[in-house]
Amino acid sequence: MSTPNRSVSVDALGEIAVHLEECESIDAVYTHAIRLAERILTFDSAAIHIQQNGRFVPRSTHTTRLIPSEPVSTDQGVAGRTLETGRTQVVRDCREEPLAIPTCRTFRSVLSIPLEDDGVLQFFSTETDAFSPLDRERGELLAATIANACARVRYETALNAERDQFAALFQNLSDAALQYRTEDGTRVINAVNSAFVRVFGYEADAVLGKPISTVLRIQGETDHDETSDRADIEVVLETASGPRPFLRRSVPIPASDGERRGYRLYTDLTDLKVRERDLERQNERLDQFARIVSHDLRNPLTVANGYLELVRDELGADHEAVMHMQQSHERMEALIEDVLAGTRESTDLSGLEPVNLEQVARDAWEHVETTGATLRVDDADVWIDADPTRLLQLFENLFRNAVEHGRTDDPPEIYVRVTAGGSWFCVDDNGPGVPEDEREAVFESGYSTDEENTGLGLAIVERITTEHRWTVSIEDSEWGGARFRFDGVYPTERADADSISTPPEDHDG
Repeated sequence: MSTPNRSVSVDALGEIAVHLEECESIDAVYTHAIRLAERILTFDSAAIHIQQNGRFVPRSTHTTRLIPSEPVSTDQGVAGRTLETGRTQVVRDCREEPLAIPTCRTFRSVLSIPLEDDGVLQFFSTETDAFSPLDRERGELLAATIANACARVRYETALNAERDQFAALFQNLSDAALQYRTEDGTRVINAVNSAFVRVFGYEADAVLGKPISTVLRIQGETDHDETSDRADIEVVLETASGPRPFLRRSVPIPASDGERRGYRLYTDLTDLKVRERDLERQNERLDQFARIVSHDLRNPLTVANGYLELVRDELGADHEAVMHMQQSHERMEALIEDVLAGTRESTDLSGLEPVNLEQVARDAWEHVETTGATLRVDDADVWIDADPTRLLQLFENLFRNAVEHGRTDDPPEIYVRVTAGGSWFCVDDNGPGVPEDEREAVFESGYSTDEENTGLGLAIVERITTEHRWTVSIEDSEWGGARFRFDGVYPTERADADSISTPPEDHDG
């Protein structure tokens, strides 16, 4: 048995703590702690046991002459009682302690100390009453020192893992990125990722330690602008393939030492700018086309309608020629309205407002030729956020589609029903329905099974749905017809009456 100086001071514990601070793993902490324990305690054997799957498993042992006991269940022995109570147990004579489970009859006393939440630190002696209150205090201080060292190791291990993950993320970013530090008010490059090397054509070693402003120059701005604290700005930078537009994002990181650090991310906007220019040109062409449709086609149609009135007065409204001309004019007007609707720009979602679903549906029914058809509105008295004009148009197109496709030479009565749930609403009809293999195609512009239709009605429905960030699908209705189901439509609170917009009666669709 080793016999340390019984007047050992807390200096020995301090030295042990210093040694444990140098350990890089939990096992190393346990091993060093057990071996250094002789500096503060006198014992014949020592061990650290950790509970795993209901049993104590030795993680570190140290003995001068005896072998510690085999692993036991966590509800057995002095160790089990230590873990259960969370308090230090001192056994003066194992032969008088029913819970004592020594390796051999030689063990007479035990000092058992809880170690964190799942382990015990134990010291054994062949002598009775070997551990004094001072030994107990020193043992508990040692256990606390071990716990602190283990907590540090766990923290550093987790921190290193996070750093490794972040370093991997930094390197694998698709955007060019750099890390910087601030020296005398100047941002200096600390690191760059592989995308930075590829995009700007610099090798990493060539730019490390250099100011950002000398490596990346913003066209049309001064070097001072590159050191701006603005979070997100668009810049044009020289790259390996020439000037290109980027969205530059700044991510400053607070540092305890007062030094300013952070990251710069550069998202290439070249493709986006090309798409924006193409979209602008497309919108210009659509606007021009809409003006032609609105003026160059409607003006002659208005003149033709005037002459039709003269012919109707001369021949009568029931004359076959008059009826054919009237149908042709109505067909042209429907085409103009649908084409205008198809070229309309998307609704600004920020302008949505509470509208009553049932009221809009009933208003839309009044705007459509529905002779021989009946509208039912069940459980649809709900308020939703929507553009009232666009929602009105959605219902008009659905109702017109149901009525037109539900008619035959000998038409039965046509039923259309609007229902709503927690996050959806549906429009059902009792018409012929839509075959499953055509349910995606019906939303395409120009698709129609009727030569008298423009084929734009349901395409407009889908566009309005997309504008509102809803989704639309087609199912079979309970009548065997078509059900148009709109999901992602959530109720909102009813607005004050004065703030509710009423859809205009006269619109271009």
